[in-house]
Amino acid sequence: MTADYFRELASRCRKASRDCFDLFAKEEFRRLANELNAKADEVEFSSRYPERTGWFWQPQHHPTDR
Repeated sequence: MTADYFRELASRCRKASRDCFDLFAKEEFRRLANELNAKADEVEFSSRYPERTGWFWQPQHHPTDR
C-alpha cells in the first residue's frame, strides 16, 4: 500500500466528519483521519529510509554510529 492510498482515505474521513451530524461519529472520523495520516507518514519514511526501519533497528546501537 502506498502513502497516497492512506492519505486519500484520511481525506475521505475528514470529509465524512464535516458532513456528519452525529458528534461521536464525527470525532471517530477525525481520529481515523489522524491515524491514517500517521500511517502514511510511516510508509513514506520507510520507503525513503529502508535502513532506518524495522523492529531490529535501535537508534542507540546502530552499526553506522561508530
